[in-house]
Amino acid sequence: MNPRIRPDSLDTSPYKELIGQLAYQWVAANRPAAGRVYNDYINTLRTLLLTTQNPERTTSIVGAVLRQAVNLDKTAQWVEEELKFEGMLTGVDRADFLLLELQQTGGVNDQLLDAYNERINRFATNDQ
Repeated sequence: MNPRIRPDSLDTSPYKELIGQLAYQWVAANRPAAGRVYNDYINTLRTLLLTTQNPERTTSIVGAVLRQAVNLDKTAQWVEEELKFEGMLTGVDRADFLLLELQQTGGVNDQLLDAYNERINRFATNDQ
């Protein structure tokens, strides 16, 4: 069993390097920052890693969200919100949670459906 990742673990290898690499990928995606700075990216990524407790899963989430951000021309704020959303989903069934969220909105509109489709398709491969 792997030891639990704790906040103080994030300042040591290999987690510190992973967070730095993921932050670099986020910066390289060149999304409009809307007032966000590098330290904001670091804090969001640290939180995601603490939430997932899995470096590979964290890397997968960041890669999928950044690909979507570029493809859909989204901002750094959107990336931050979606990384937090994905962290929140750790341990629950994605499809069930997304459907429940959509059902609880009270009124479905194009914007909500777009967000649902973005999220449900985030990890879909190109050949699906």
